[in-house]
Amino acid sequence: MNAHFNIARLPRVEFGSGSLGKLPAILGRYGRQLLIVTGTRSFLASTHWQTLAGQLRNAGLTWEIVRADTEPSPALVDDCVQAFHGRSFDAVVGIGGGSALDTAKAIAGLLKPGNSVMDHLEGVGPELPYQGPATPFIAVPTTAGTGSEATKNAVLSTHGDGGFKKSFRDEKLVAEYAVVNPDLLATCPPNVLAANGMDAFTQLLESYVSTKANPFTDVLAQSGIKTARDGLLPWYEGTGDAALCRGKMAYAALLSGITLA
Repeated sequence: MNAHFNIARLPRVEFGSGSLGKLPAILGRYGRQLLIVTGTRSFLASTHWQTLAGQLRNAGLTWEIVRADTEPSPALVDDCVQAFHGRSFDAVVGIGGGSALDTAKAIAGLLKPGNSVMDHLEGVGPELPYQGPATPFIAVPTTAGTGSEATKNAVLSTHGDGGFKKSFRDEKLVAEYAVVNPDLLATCPPNVLAANGMDAFTQLLESYVSTKANPFTDVLAQSGIKTARDGLLPWYEGTGDAALCRGKMAYAALLSGITLA
């Protein structure tokens, strides 16, 4: 085979039911002080958080929480960076959907440098090269759509006149670990299942038909497309084994992030 290709840096992946229980030990490798970025209510109101919080305390870890209650925006990222710059956080943990993960990813990239994310957004502002250093970022998706747990970019947007949707992108932003626990998808409502599932499927299809596709990404994209085919509609319609379908879609979303990146 004479194909030439390169693969972006990937996170270490912990995949499967119950994998959230591995998170305290993973985080303990980086230190004791955490910044946790999550949504406003869904995860924090769940029994998963109650269990995880107890495990983190037992491991001697402490944390601050940032609630990402809107689409990730430069203003939200900059406000958090200004609030926490200079604090000795050992890791940033993103727990949630794509919005929470992208917000956490951008914050992790800028906590130490302390500058505005506008300095680095593609197609906006000065587009300065990102030098780092980034705070270690650990991604825990609670939806199956964007694959942000496996990518090197945080998508940020503003609305209104002059609005935009642009990426802060660098391999230093890739998560150290992606902890993908399909159990966290159990509370997703049907409309979220549908939207996120089609997001993942579209990214897999884009990757497969891209002129920059290669044998490595083709194999992953084919696997993800077939898995989404078998998992999404039965999950959405309630006609299949829910746990099995959740696993299929978590897997498809993870592959969609890898192949798209």
